[in-house]
Amino acid sequence: MANEEMLTDIGAGMLAEAFPIEHRPAASKAAKIVARELADRQWTERFSVCTMEETVSIPARLYFMFGKLPVSQDDDAWPFVRALQTRSNDGYERQRAARDLLADLQPWGAPFIVALLGEYIVEILDDVSEALTPEIEQILAAFIIDNQAFWATTKRRVTSYWSAYYRSRYASELRRAYRRDEYVGFHLTNRLEAAAFDASIAPCGPRPCR
Repeated sequence: MANEEMLTDIGAGMLAEAFPIEHRPAASKAAKIVARELADRQWTERFSVCTMEETVSIPARLYFMFGKLPVSQDDDAWPFVRALQTRSNDGYERQRAARDLLADLQPWGAPFIVALLGEYIVEILDDVSEALTPEIEQILAAFIIDNQAFWATTKRRVTSYWSAYYRSRYASELRRAYRRDEYVGFHLTNRLEAAAFDASIAPCGPRPCR
């Protein structure tokens, strides 16, 4: 999904670019909080997508010194901090952050959730599936319409991770195997793609991205 050079140093200004300008005050505050808690050594790329008719650039992975960051849920920066933590190198933290983001998903948060669909932790996919409401489905479908190349890459990643980790030949005491027709990743992509198709036949269609 990445389309930029590898990054070894990530600052607050770069993190703020993961969010549309409309939300930049709170997002910049969140970026400063996150930047202070990042490990000195980073090695990641960014992927660019269209969100709220703007191009944003999101880190593929962030390496934190600690999981818990100094921000409360009452702070306007909190949801943006949690969005950035969905990019954590710690899968458990990605899962916790995704749950928080899904509790009140806004359009700017859609790329963070869709990016998680193209990863290998099935428990996160289960959480997304359980959290899907008609409202969240519409938010994600609108994002998919505006980012069809990114969505195609995400679907390929779902297939690749299922094939590599969850097909029957990889069953073990620690990892359940799934047939293709029962794997949650395919259920999610099919459901969201159907929602996107229904939305795309409306007169508005895809929106231009700045």
